Amino acid sequence: MTSLNFRPGSKQDPSYAHEDGTHSLIITDIIQRGTASQIYRAFTDPASLSAWTGSPAVETPGGVRWSVGEFGLEATSVELVVGERIAVELECRDWPTERSRAEIRLWPTPRATMAIVTHRGLAEADLAHARELWAPRVLDRMRWYIHAVGPQSSPVGVTDRGAF
Repeated sequence: MTSLNFRPGSKQDPSYAHEDGTHSLIITDIIQRGTASQIYRAFTDPASLSAWTGSPAVETPGGVRWSVGEFGLEATSVELVVGERIAVELECRDWPTERSRAEIRLWPTPRATMAIVTHRGLAEADLAHARELWAPRVLDRMRWYIHAVGPQSSPVGVTDRGAF
């Protein structure tokens, strides 16, 4: 499933400029065959995070610290509402924005879950980076993990479920 993205600057562009000069970006994605609890676990369980990010995840008081090395992303959970919402503080190397915050809201539907990512505190120069980070990279990688290990998945090409 493709993420719902919009042409930058169009009326549908989900970015917003705040009075303090920072920007927000909203990315909406539909994760087929993934329940809200599976997606929540994929973002909050250290073993699951390590499996789909390829990097170690460490429990912290109230959350988890994780990274996706090749994307230059470091994240720490700061607010968790089980099965509904995950808020993370982000640090992305090579971006002008040193720290920002993303909130991932999960909306279950009968056969899928809608994930709405609101990424706040971005410099205008980072909007394109944030679009690329969430839509084709982080959410797609997590989606493939959900499909590979989910109870209703068909593990075509996955020979060792434990490797995911």
